[in-house]
Amino acid sequence: MHAGQERGDGAPQDELASIESSERLMRALGRGLLISLVTILIAVAGVFGVVILSSQSLDRYAEAKSREQVQRLLDLELEELANRSRDYSWWNEAVELVIYQRDTDWAMENVSGYLQNQYGTDWVVSLDREATLIHGVHKGTELEALPEGLLTAEFKQLMAEAIDADFADPEPASDILDIQGAPALVAVSPYVAYDPTPYATDQAHGYLILVNYIDEAMLDAWRRDFQIEALRLLPAAAAPPRETGQLASLPLATPSGEPLGTLQWHPEHPGQSLLTQLLPWVIGGVLLILAGSLFFYRRLRAYGRLAHGHLMELSTSRELLFRQANYDFLTGLANRSLFIEHLNHELARCIRHKLKAGVLYVDLDGFKAVNDTLGHTAGDELLCWVAKSMAKLVRTEDDVARFGGDEFCLLLTDVASEEDVSRVVDKIHALLAGPVEVGGKHMLVGASIGIAMIPDDTQDLSDVFRYADIAMYQAKSRGTNLSCFYDATMEERSQ
Repeated sequence: MHAGQERGDGAPQDELASIESSERLMRALGRGLLISLVTILIAVAGVFGVVILSSQSLDRYAEAKSREQVQRLLDLELEELANRSRDYSWWNEAVELVIYQRDTDWAMENVSGYLQNQYGTDWVVSLDREATLIHGVHKGTELEALPEGLLTAEFKQLMAEAIDADFADPEPASDILDIQGAPALVAVSPYVAYDPTPYATDQAHGYLILVNYIDEAMLDAWRRDFQIEALRLLPAAAAPPRETGQLASLPLATPSGEPLGTLQWHPEHPGQSLLTQLLPWVIGGVLLILAGSLFFYRRLRAYGRLAHGHLMELSTSRELLFRQANYDFLTGLANRSLFIEHLNHELARCIRHKLKAGVLYVDLDGFKAVNDTLGHTAGDELLCWVAKSMAKLVRTEDDVARFGGDEFCLLLTDVASEEDVSRVVDKIHALLAGPVEVGGKHMLVGASIGIAMIPDDTQDLSDVFRYADIAMYQAKSRGTNLSCFYDATMEERSQ
């Protein structure tokens, strides 16, 4: 019986132990699930908060950018008005016919009337040096006299700034002023003559004044062209607008700080739209991300490390292949194929934009003697020194390439004439004029240089190198360290 009892008592104890173990496990799992649930809830709440704060920040940013846009539009309008006044006052014909001959018909046709008809300028006024009216129009009507009170103290200050300028390159003065009770963009430019002219070029001969009101026509163009919703101008007498989050505003004032009104509009609110559209998706996304993040974390890290390693190897291999295919291994310069590619682009650009470029074919004089007497190592050092030195002589936008052996090619872009090319050629000759010390050894070398101009000499890529090569051999036939520009007679002699 004792044995049977022992067996009967042991089974319940084992089951109890298993149950207790299972309960402990369930409690642990329950605590884990609870912690996970709380974590998820906290995460969801955090995401809610981040999305809301981000949307508010995005709305504030959009409002600030819209205010910058409106300010920039004002600045651009003022800049265009100032440039226009400069274009029509820095003009010898205008100085003679408007200021000195007072040809009002010519002024109406070429200055006042033209600016009003072509650009819709509200006021176009030409004054002599004493600020006396010569000719002017206001909204299509010619002025018989300056309106009373038009030239306010601030207006006169703007005129003083306009003539306090470098008359070799006059700069107009411009600002926002009160013109007859309305805010307006004002530009004042001196009438200035330039050589050749019988009139003095170091003084102002008069004033050209352009005025554009900040009116409904201007605002309507901004609303239409730049999608600025509900843009309007509040008068200065109105109560200052409150920033409600739905409206943005920009105050206008004269240089002295006198208020002229306030521009007000409805800025975009991308944050609110984003919040409405994305919030349900954000909630669902957060739940899915939290559920799947633990599963994918380890896998993604492993795959990420593997992919990064492969990408680094691929990037290194591609870079090495590119350099091997396009650069000279000894000097580090571009090789023939890369140079031809650049030259092809430059030739097309010169033809398209009517520019000029020079192609220099350089062959070192005496290089074989260096190799024979000092060895190939010294020759290689010399080639590297020449490559590095020539690269320093040209601009960053120019090209220097090694074509093999002791031959180099240079592409000088955007040159005005052969004189620009000759200056670079002279520098190369000066570089190699005396003994060159490389690696403690003195070497006597020179450079025979043939030059072909594109597109003057040819518009055919296949002819560029041939012409430069013909010119190089022509230079070499005359002596050492000489250069020669290609001309058609050379090809006849070479044949």
